Amino acid sequence: MLLLLAISFILFEAVSEGLLKRFSLADFIFNNFLQWLIAIFLFALWFVIVYNIDGYYVPVWKLIFGMIAVRFALFDVIWNITRGVKWNFYGTTKLYDRIMERTGSWGCFMKFVLGIVGVCFLMGWE
Repeated sequence: MLLLLAISFILFEAVSEGLLKRFSLADFIFNNFLQWLIAIFLFALWFVIVYNIDGYYVPVWKLIFGMIAVRFALFDVIWNITRGVKWNFYGTTKLYDRIMERTGSWGCFMKFVLGIVGVCFLMGWE
């Protein structure tokens, strides 16, 4: 349940931002800090919903790390596909893109490993 909610929030954000960027509908979101505010708001909304579900107990640090790890693994791939570029495309302007371009296959491997760890954390596995 926690994992499905996390993936749905990540998909919503990635697809909506990818479509906005693809069709140049809202470039002001990507030029200012508004993109960060949207991500933080969606994370806070997800956290409030998940924390109030009865019957689940996952420590808070696992919820936070799990969401960040799953987002790290999925967001760029979904965003790139929705935007219409190669699934493993990295740009040259943002710090994150430059770091991921420099790390190459090791960065892709870390996305895979952290994605698995995030899934395990959100499913409540120890």
